Amino acid sequence: MAPRIKLHHLRDFVAIAQHGSLRGAARALGLAQPALTRSLSELERELDTSLVERHSRGVVLTAIGQRFLTRAQSAVEEVRRAGEEVAQLGGSSRGSVAMVLSTAAMIALLPSAVPAFQRIYPQARLKVIEGVYPTVEARLLSGEFDFFIGPRPERLDSSLKLELLFANERAVVGRKGHALRLAGSLKNLGGAQWLLTGLREREQEEYEELFGAYGLPVPQSWVRMESTLGLLSLLTATDSLVLLPRQWTDAPMFKAVLEEIVVAEKLLAPDIVLISRAGVPLTPMAQSLSDLLRPTPKIIQNKF
Repeated sequence: MAPRIKLHHLRDFVAIAQHGSLRGAARALGLAQPALTRSLSELERELDTSLVERHSRGVVLTAIGQRFLTRAQSAVEEVRRAGEEVAQLGGSSRGSVAMVLSTAAMIALLPSAVPAFQRIYPQARLKVIEGVYPTVEARLLSGEFDFFIGPRPERLDSSLKLELLFANERAVVGRKGHALRLAGSLKNLGGAQWLLTGLREREQEEYEELFGAYGLPVPQSWVRMESTLGLLSLLTATDSLVLLPRQWTDAPMFKAVLEEIVVAEKLLAPDIVLISRAGVPLTPMAQSLSDLLRPTPKIIQNKF
């Protein structure tokens, strides 16, 4: 016989996993701790397995609990979205959208899309995370985020779908007034210190394709930086160079501290894509925001 799992069992379990303790989860849910303990015990009894290990400082998920958490989060999120979708189809402007954008997408698309979205849905709640696909894939699959916009990944889980938004290109970027700003070619930059951005799962692949295409040795990279603030700090304080999407050099906010080092070679970048779950439609609110984030013809013409 199939387990008789109720929605509150899943909700309570997800809260316990997120807070790492029964006390913290009970406080967040506004429940008495004994009620939450009873809910967890009922769930474990229905599944006939232990989902957590209890310790003096809280709880730790078992291996089975970790696997079950992904399903539980997805189920809870889908129920929440279903309720919001019905309300939005009835004309409500309440609800929430959670999305992940790469830095380039944030720079070029977010400033115009968010004000337009707020005019349509003035009561909406918006959650925006900066990231690249490999670091957020699991959270997309679980339904925590509605969609991702950023560089095309090397591989895509079969439970996700991809929509091409536009082709992109990169630029060599260094601090303002960099000593190599007149280098003119990648060949003359091979001896520089280079930073990695974490775009590729295998670090050196970030430069292997580009330098290899022109028969040049792959430069040595000394730091992998997956923080925009950290990357800016190192670029402005050192003579390091990095390959970044064209949007960085076009953004007014960076022009005072960063400079493009123009080279003769064409520096192609991964396509910019929108990724969401296959077979699960976006809510009207999430669909509206994703439409507003699609680039205008002017942006595409300017290489976004």
